[in-house]
Amino acid sequence: MEKTCGLYPGLASFSRDYDADDYSDWVEQSNGDPLPAPLALYVQESSDVGSSHTAVSAALRLNALELELAMQGKLFDSDRPLQQLVLSSSLVIEWDDDQLHQLVSVIRDSFTIHETGVENGCACVGSASPDVTRLKLLSDLGFNKVRFSLLDRTNIGRSLDELGESIGLARQFGFSQVAIDLPVGVLRFLDFPQTVEAWLTRIAPDRIRLTGIVGEAGPVYTHMLSTLGYRNIGLDCYLKTDDVLMRARGGDRLHWSLLGFTDMTSPDVIGIGPGAISSIGEFYAANESDWTSYQDLLQQGHLPIVRGIELEADDVLRREIMVMILAGSCIHIAAIEAKWGIRFNRFFAAEVEQLRVLERNHWLDWQHDDIHILVRSREELAEICHVFDHRSCETLAPLPTPISESHRSSLK
Repeated sequence: MEKTCGLYPGLASFSRDYDADDYSDWVEQSNGDPLPAPLALYVQESSDVGSSHTAVSAALRLNALELELAMQGKLFDSDRPLQQLVLSSSLVIEWDDDQLHQLVSVIRDSFTIHETGVENGCACVGSASPDVTRLKLLSDLGFNKVRFSLLDRTNIGRSLDELGESIGLARQFGFSQVAIDLPVGVLRFLDFPQTVEAWLTRIAPDRIRLTGIVGEAGPVYTHMLSTLGYRNIGLDCYLKTDDVLMRARGGDRLHWSLLGFTDMTSPDVIGIGPGAISSIGEFYAANESDWTSYQDLLQQGHLPIVRGIELEADDVLRREIMVMILAGSCIHIAAIEAKWGIRFNRFFAAEVEQLRVLERNHWLDWQHDDIHILVRSREELAEICHVFDHRSCETLAPLPTPISESHRSSLK
């Protein structure tokens, strides 16, 4: 799950006043939409790397996830098939074959899935080097995409060799998309950037994401990836020009969700596991993060949702602008004013001052009714989005009047 720019408002705004009953109401509303949102599902064992999930037996972990999957599946109408499935690296690598078979079986029993399988099934491998047996199993279970990460260690040459071998095996088993995360902080240990360029030329991953603070190394790798035919779609995510997301961007069909860039229109994202976050329309919910408490709630027959937030109209407007920034690289002022019934420069007076500063820094190109975003890095886009983060920016002026349910009249 994308942690930077992926969630607005942030977790600090979530309240314990919302629980599983509220979540069920939100799902019911979503089911009742004339055109319900696409469904995406991600499953994790923990929201933190250093969590205590490994202290819980594998059988108990599987049982808990099974219970939550079954409860969640009952909430969603059968005419809403899963279109995206993501499994976290600990599940993909640490669980044995029988456990993975059982987990995927429960997912299939709990949710509607097309006969051809989930269109976008991604197995996150992390920095591990899965063997032939594991990659074949993942393919047999219906996963068609895989994400690797370069191991953060000093012997980078060996890491590149191991990663290249794993990617080669993944292609042999028919994975249609191979993505890799490259930590820039690790790449600096290489004597020559040409080593990385030669490796990327040989391996030719479909998607590349530079992670960590790109900083001074950014221009070097940006030029390198551009030379190799990749384009930065934003947040240091580099894609080939024929990628489905690049085509979606060109057709103004690129969107942003908790799981990152997508060509699905505003999907409902179901998070399974301790600390998982779900996004249903204009509502967010967060699971209990402690494994013991998480299991106790499930054993009592309750979804483990302990916090949430129902977005106010102002939140929805600001989130919409952030999606424009991330997915479209343009803030369409006229479209915002027409939809929301506001005068952009007046309503966002404090934000406009900050945007003008960014314009002078050549991050933006303000052309009458459109503000074009000229930067692409994670740090830069996060800073632009932060301009509209009303909840965390205490310097911004409060709204002059409440916002009506229509999202329009009182915004003027």
